[in-house]
Amino acid sequence: MESDSPFLLLGVASRAVPGLPSVSAGRLTGLMAGRMRRRLPAAALRLPQPLGFGGLAEVRSWLMAREARLTAALRVLAGCREVGLELQEDAPRHAAWLRARDRGLAGGASSSPARAARRAMVARRVEAILASEARAAVLPDPVREEQPGSWAVAVPEAAVARLRAALEMEARKLAGTGLTLHLRATDESTELARAVLQDG
Repeated sequence: MESDSPFLLLGVASRAVPGLPSVSAGRLTGLMAGRMRRRLPAAALRLPQPLGFGGLAEVRSWLMAREARLTAALRVLAGCREVGLELQEDAPRHAAWLRARDRGLAGGASSSPARAARRAMVARRVEAILASEARAAVLPDPVREEQPGSWAVAVPEAAVARLRAALEMEARKLAGTGLTLHLRATDESTELARAVLQDG
């Protein structure tokens, strides 16, 4: 049924979800609601932000233009939840932590190379933990080495708690070092959908 009021597309799935308005287009189903936020099923791809449409024809057109990309993503991400995390650095605190442990830095030498090396080492540890469970991932841009990094991974639902526990243990190891690992709440990360939907 067409409507003049805007629809908000909250996610994309391969089939409809009971109790959630939907519209089908090709092999895809757009999951919609008014302005209410709904928890999407694990089989759905959560969009980075709600998208406003004037009617169902616009929703179908939007889905059809991205059908191949979205269908492939749904195959890979089926049954997964997204886990997002960031490595953040308090540069002065990190430098002080390193100076207290490295006599070569105690005399006032630049801490930048040591900080960069340690960030890279921690990032490799984080990525090894993620690789043990992830089915798909968005990794930090390797060109931006000065930035500690952020990751988003699609993890089978049964493995989410195990992965989060391993990452929380890694976060505890970093306490007081000037580096912190922040995990976002499950379903609050949308980097994978953003990567899939990059137009152009």
